[in-house]
Amino acid sequence: MNTVVEIRSLPGILNESNLPVLYVPVQALSMDYPDNSYYFNTDAHSARRRGLRRLGVSRSFALGLAAIAILLGFSFGIMVSDSLETSRTPLFDEGMVTRLFENASPAVVEITVIRENNNLPFSALGTGSGFLVDGTGHILTNNHVIEGADEIRVNLFDGRTLVATRLGISPADDLALLQVDPAELAGIKPLKLANSDDVDPGQLAVAIGSPFRNFNSVTVGIVSGTGRGPISPLQRPIPDMIQTDAALNPGNSGGPLLNSQGEVIGVTSAVRTPALQGIGDFRIGFAVPSNTISHLLPDLLVAQEIRRPWLGISGGPISEQLSEMLGIESGVVVTQVLAGSPAKQAGLQPFRSLTNQGDVIISIDDTPIGSVDDMVSYFNRKRPGDDVKLLLNRDGQELNIDVKLAAWPDT
Repeated sequence: MNTVVEIRSLPGILNESNLPVLYVPVQALSMDYPDNSYYFNTDAHSARRRGLRRLGVSRSFALGLAAIAILLGFSFGIMVSDSLETSRTPLFDEGMVTRLFENASPAVVEITVIRENNNLPFSALGTGSGFLVDGTGHILTNNHVIEGADEIRVNLFDGRTLVATRLGISPADDLALLQVDPAELAGIKPLKLANSDDVDPGQLAVAIGSPFRNFNSVTVGIVSGTGRGPISPLQRPIPDMIQTDAALNPGNSGGPLLNSQGEVIGVTSAVRTPALQGIGDFRIGFAVPSNTISHLLPDLLVAQEIRRPWLGISGGPISEQLSEMLGIESGVVVTQVLAGSPAKQAGLQPFRSLTNQGDVIISIDDTPIGSVDDMVSYFNRKRPGDDVKLLLNRDGQELNIDVKLAAWPDT
């Protein structure tokens, strides 16, 4: 069997100079030539028998062809190596994220909650995250993190543990404010709240928290969407929430979601969705926007429970068919009026069918309404006891109704 030299470029293997190494293994000739390989017979006697000399192919010519193949393979290796180098370009500025974490993480805390249970011989333990919002010892977190707590402890980045006192809460927005001794936080810089109206999909989003009690963990993603309205524990939409693909898990709740400047754009919360056709459950990350925090912070500081306004209906956006029939561009179709609600007292009527029409809410105080989230966003500017004017379409006719809002019920 003749011995041949297979010349093949292996651009993925680098030497100490980070240049592609060209391996030229010697192997036995077979009848099946590997693709993209070049074979040169090294048996001079066999070459003479094949009549290569009679064809004018000299040894120097063959060596020249081999040299050309080697150069081509070397060049190809460099190009592939450059391509691989380009493909390793990081998806974000790693140095920037590292610096952001170093600057922000001291202001992020782990929250441990103890809940006594008289029916059990031991206490229930819960954990979450939070962050310092000012220089006077105030820490913001989710309300569901500390709800029902008999004792709240705050674990700092340097290993110290402080006892915290609950101040104001807003269950409808899933926010709570805690107080610790400010003297214990000397030298820790609080996090700055950004303007969440400036947040756009595609921007960098960095979450810091303690998922599964892994203290001060950082995850990186983007802003997946804005203006989301997931339901709070009170079954009330939280409007204008920020959606992110940064990984959020139990224990992240209450921690900050930061922009590329290290400013807080929201308070994170992991929302769990049920299994879909046995595939398993999923988690979608949301954050209460920073502008909601800024709006509520003065009331949270005075240690009160914030009660959001309540109208007392269920509904949804008007369909295209009904919109064309009634000549309404947008509105909320009232599908249910709850007993004892302000809507019931004001005489709102649920929409039954196209032949048994009820109410479609077109605007509130001359502000156009296109969805339930729009209604909740507008009501968040009000307080229980405030009067609002609803513009309705009832059976094809427009009418105005005045309603006095009540406080959102606890259940």
